[in-house]
Amino acid sequence: MDFLENFTESTSQKDKIIIQDVLDFIRWETNQGEYAFKPHANDDVAIRTYLLDCRIRGPSRSILSRIAGSLEHFYSWLKTNGWIEESPFEKFNLKRQFFGLRRFWPKHDAFQGQPEEREIARLRALNRLAESTNLAPDVRSLLDSTLETMLGVMTLHTAWISLVSDNGILDQSGHPTPEHKFFLAAARNLPPSLEKANRYYLTRPPECHCQQLLRQGQLKRGVNIVECSRLHDALEGKNGKGSLMFHASVPISLNERTIGVMNFAAEDWQLLSASDLQFLTAGAKQLGSALERAHLYDLIRKEHGRLEMELNMARKMQVSLFPDEMPQIAGYSLAAFWQPANETSGDYYNIFKLPGGRWGFIVADICGKGAPAALRMAMTHGLIRERVEEEPSPAALLTQVNQALCELDMDLEFVTSFYAILDPEHSHLKYAIAGHPPPFVRRQDGRVEKLPGRGMAMGVDPKAIYEDIHLELAPGDSLVAFTDGVTDANSPSNEAYDMAQLRTAIASAPAHANALLEYLQTTLVDWVKEAPNYDDMTLLAINRMQQ
Repeated sequence: MDFLENFTESTSQKDKIIIQDVLDFIRWETNQGEYAFKPHANDDVAIRTYLLDCRIRGPSRSILSRIAGSLEHFYSWLKTNGWIEESPFEKFNLKRQFFGLRRFWPKHDAFQGQPEEREIARLRALNRLAESTNLAPDVRSLLDSTLETMLGVMTLHTAWISLVSDNGILDQSGHPTPEHKFFLAAARNLPPSLEKANRYYLTRPPECHCQQLLRQGQLKRGVNIVECSRLHDALEGKNGKGSLMFHASVPISLNERTIGVMNFAAEDWQLLSASDLQFLTAGAKQLGSALERAHLYDLIRKEHGRLEMELNMARKMQVSLFPDEMPQIAGYSLAAFWQPANETSGDYYNIFKLPGGRWGFIVADICGKGAPAALRMAMTHGLIRERVEEEPSPAALLTQVNQALCELDMDLEFVTSFYAILDPEHSHLKYAIAGHPPPFVRRQDGRVEKLPGRGMAMGVDPKAIYEDIHLELAPGDSLVAFTDGVTDANSPSNEAYDMAQLRTAIASAPAHANALLEYLQTTLVDWVKEAPNYDDMTLLAINRMQQ
């Protein structure tokens, strides 16, 4: 520091004690050189706090007067030589506050004993603080637990935290920004005078002294604040009861940016010792380190909540595309089962009432899972829905939907489908397959047949060809359409349910559609047990009842 070298050279040999007093102040102000010292006309608070710390360490009045005189001489020299515009000693009587007191408030010291014992106690306290901050996942709980832990280890009574409104870690959306740009973020054991009227004296503008120091960049370490305007206003008319006289303040920093201040007070109006202030400063640094992790947790939780809300909306939209209930078709029983692997699904089934008393049945599987597949499924539903009533041929319908999907260019994602049209009056069923597993038919005599037919999945080749295949359903016959999530369902030993398992289950199941699907679901549950479900599963059963 050039100004300090010049000041030293300008000071006579007999005044070397002045230099020592100034150096002691600078070391204190910079926390033993941790920060750069930049003299300012507004250093009155730093000087008052330093003199207060000197006073509670026990120097005599004459020594305290000498230290104040040395600092006054130093700041006068700084002004004379153009380093500052004004000396803080010209604006304030920085001696009166300490020398005029007949009785000085006792100091609080949380760590007692010999130096080695005190250091061990401090380290244990910091370790306890680290454990509590690690257990607090989000910002608000971190602030609360930090206050609670620090009050406990320091045997203090009251604490509160104020954060600047643009702190970047605490979401205050929905709350108006205070005029003085400070939010009360956390508090513990406030006295009645500060708790009353919804904490009016702690939250009202303008900013108090410690907040002003924070704004000006002058609060760099834990200090005793003896001129807090908030405490002074709250104390008036209380005769000293149920209030506080002064507190200690320590800055909170995040990524080298000061974002708030922690304040601590003893119940019996004690000033904090230098050891206490040093511990507060170390504790605030631990809090700053933990805040980044807690803020990240809040961001992830917020994003997860947003995604969860969107997925819930997508699921509701998707479910709305399915039939509300199975239609009543004379002589037939119908049942369906749909289970997505995630919140949303790429599986799809539907039943359409068609002209001439006919009914359309479709089971489809959109490539992929989750939200992207669900969106493609909704798109495919729309393409089917707008054509299904006008097209009497399943093959022609699949051809049109395939061409539309190819034109939409769905990033080479494809759709498999089984689509059938049932004419109940003539017990006739006509179907087409597009890359989908062929359904099974269980005949009345117990035989299980896999339906013939094949075709390319939709959305791959606009020239793909599909064929109509005819099927007669006799009384007692049942058709079961499904997606590959059923046959791919894994057991805990990673064995697939497969086609053979499904075929055997269909052969053993009752004929009625509801009972048939209930039996298939039971066999699936018994097979899968606790194994995770990796794919969407859909089953659709059509049974022609016996007369």
